[in-house]
Amino acid sequence: MGRYAVIGLGKFGATVVRTLHARGHEVVAIDQDKERVQDLRDVSTQAIEADCTDQETLRALGIHDADAVVVSLGERMDASILVTLYLRDLGLKEIVVKAISEDHGKVLHLIGATEIVHPERDTARRVARGLGLRSIVEYLPLASDSSLVEVKAPVEFVGRTLAELEIRKRFQVLVVAIKRGESLLLATGGDERLQPGDVLVLVGRDVDLDVVGRLAG
Repeated sequence: MGRYAVIGLGKFGATVVRTLHARGHEVVAIDQDKERVQDLRDVSTQAIEADCTDQETLRALGIHDADAVVVSLGERMDASILVTLYLRDLGLKEIVVKAISEDHGKVLHLIGATEIVHPERDTARRVARGLGLRSIVEYLPLASDSSLVEVKAPVEFVGRTLAELEIRKRFQVLVVAIKRGESLLLATGGDERLQPGDVLVLVGRDVDLDVVGRLAG
């Protein structure tokens, strides 16, 4: 299991803490707000009340050997920039930072963030995609025009193998896996026959993925 730290315990940060902890990882939760820290004491390895915009305080927390640090400081753009700089100076190899705008994200990337998260933008895209195509179960944008999606297998696909369907050739999308109940079947061959209720995990351009989504209703 990994060792992580989350700085900023708003809705986004708290969700990251709870998810990591539920998966068995060691996670340190940090925030200036006493109530937020107390709320996460039982769902984190350690919950600490601290101001991470103070470089010495951040250094004293001993998170320099964490596998990754997630920074989620809400609308405090200056604070997230400072903390990202300090984490880079501490030698953190993976720094994931929540950005509040595209420009904010660009600055964070330039100063050392290894991954930028735009939760509001990505959530909006997910909602819009879900409203347009109810067959899409999950949606993860990978680039401006490409995504990974989980889509219910169209009725016409059921009973046929991936080889028979030639999905990549017909739709220019790649089948990564098949979700069947609680099981995930990697699409390493073409002999897997689709069953009712199967969900296809696909990667490709949004326009091509939409074609498959419309087939599924």
